[in-house]
Amino acid sequence: AAFWIPRFERFAEWFALTEPDRRDQLERTLAEISGSIVFDGPAGPFTLKARADRIDVAGDHLTITDYKTGANLKTLAAKAAKGEAPQLSLEAAIAAAGGFMHLDAKRVAGLRYISASGGEPAGAVTLIKTESVTTLAAQARAGLERLIAAFDNADTPYAAVRRPGFDYDYDDFAHLARVAEWSADASDDGEQD
Repeated sequence: AAFWIPRFERFAEWFALTEPDRRDQLERTLAEISGSIVFDGPAGPFTLKARADRIDVAGDHLTITDYKTGANLKTLAAKAAKGEAPQLSLEAAIAAAGGFMHLDAKRVAGLRYISASGGEPAGAVTLIKTESVTTLAAQARAGLERLIAAFDNADTPYAAVRRPGFDYDYDDFAHLARVAEWSADASDDGEQD
C-alpha cells in the first residue's frame, strides 16, 4: 500500500485532468466488457473470449483501450502494429463481429494503451499506429484461424516452452514439461572424473 497508493494518486490526478478530452464527442464508454467470437475449426467450434478494459463509442466507430501499469508502451504498440502482440487486434475482430455485450458491430477506428503506472510521467496515452485497424484485426483473426487449424490437427506437436525468450516463472503448468530435466547439459552424463 505504501508503494502503490501514492502511484495510484498520481495516476488518478493525471487521469482526471486528461479524461475530459478523451470523452469529448463520445456517446458512451464501456468498461470491463466481455466479448467472444466463435471460429469454425477443423475439430469443431473454437471460442475466443476477451474482456476489454475500455471501449469508447462515438457515432459509427469504436476505440478500444487497454490499461497497462508496467509495460513499455512504445515497444508494445510497435509489436501490436506488426501483429506480434495481438490482444487489442483480436478485441477489434470481436467488436467488428458484434461479439461484445451491449454493443452492436461497429468499425474500430483506434486501438490504444493508457499507462496507469503513476510513475514519471504519471500516465500516458500510446496509440497503435496502423493504416487500418480493420486490416490489422483481419490479419490477427486470420492468424488465429491458422493456429486453430494447426492445433486441431492431431499430428501437430505442442511445444514444451510456449514462447522462447519469455519468462514463465509463475506458469502453473511449467512443471509438466519437465524442461529442466531434458535441457540439462548433454555432455553431463552424471559420471565424475
